[in-house]
Amino acid sequence: MKNLFWFALVAFALTALSCENEEVQEELVSTKLIGEWQMYRNEDLEAIIDQFTGTEWTTKDKWFRTIRNDSQIIIEFKADGTFVTRYASVETGNGVWGELEDGRYYFEHAAGVNNERDGLHLRRFITLFCDNTYSVEIDNNERSISYYKIIGTTECAADITYKVLDTED
Repeated sequence: MKNLFWFALVAFALTALSCENEEVQEELVSTKLIGEWQMYRNEDLEAIIDQFTGTEWTTKDKWFRTIRNDSQIIIEFKADGTFVTRYASVETGNGVWGELEDGRYYFEHAAGVNNERDGLHLRRFITLFCDNTYSVEIDNNERSISYYKIIGTTECAADITYKVLDTED
């Protein structure tokens, strides 16, 4: 009976320790987004005129990039699961963020007058590339990608496969 008691006590302690380690690890993962992030690049797939067939113009899709040096487009993720978007010091939106079961992050703008324009009500998905760089894609929109970095850092561009290479212009 004594052995059974000690065995149960050790099993309980190991289980509690394991759960504690998982909670600490989960906490560390979710804190990766907390802080202020600056947009440094966005890429958009645009329809452009391709050729004239004799009766009409045809179009084709082509990716374009915009490099944003010292951008004032900021997202601040807070520890309480909320975020604020700003242009310089002017708040342009807000909402909630979180982690999905598959390990991806997302954020959604809160309902309101400012957040209804330009599809801001749609969920956005975040792909982390390294500790200071991520991309944002809008749900059901494969035609636009925005890239953010922690303010004051250099993005880890070598880890990212951009749609438009820096050598293309």
